[in-house]
Amino acid sequence: MSPTKEDYLKILFELGGRTEQVPNKEIANRLNISPPTVTEMMNSLVKSGWVAYTPYKGSKLTREGTEYAKKLIRKHRLWEVFLVKHLGFSINEVHTEAELLEHATSTALADKLEHYLDYPAYCPHGGAISVDHMEAQEVRTVHLTEAEIGAPVRISRIVDDEKLLRYVKNHDLKIGDPVTVTDRDSALDLLTLHHGTADKEIQISQTVAQYLFVEHM
Repeated sequence: MSPTKEDYLKILFELGGRTEQVPNKEIANRLNISPPTVTEMMNSLVKSGWVAYTPYKGSKLTREGTEYAKKLIRKHRLWEVFLVKHLGFSINEVHTEAELLEHATSTALADKLEHYLDYPAYCPHGGAISVDHMEAQEVRTVHLTEAEIGAPVRISRIVDDEKLLRYVKNHDLKIGDPVTVTDRDSALDLLTLHHGTADKEIQISQTVAQYLFVEHM
């Protein structure tokens, strides 16, 4: 499979496409490409059996597509750990480098890398590395935008994107932070949170919040 197709499968998984339809617009925004380009690629992935597409709703990974995506994401996350832990990259910088390395990494190399790193559980962005744990994490987490108002949750994973990570850092949000959604204003695209660690109220874009995954405390 081409690296471009692999990237689509990976992004679909990271945006929740294992269990839900992901709109092509979301994928286009994430990849910074035009929606028609996404539609064309999705048609190709549907024909190959990796993706199921529902008009006006979006794309969802098939079982085969999910399994392929998880193996690729494992490689990507292992390289992110290596780059941050051993080469001093910041978590905002590692995505592009790991993106290049993942496509050239065999399963044997990934296994040796995992052993060398002493079997890390999570990547710097909170994503589970073990394929089995990856599945479990997806089951127990939801988008921050889906969290119930007033229900305390903990930030579990942040979608790996440089601009997104900068935005989240500027709002002093980190993996593991407890937050509680206190208000939603769709007209202003704002989500008001109580930041448990800093003990303060903050507001973030709902568009951004959909790329933060949380779990109940």
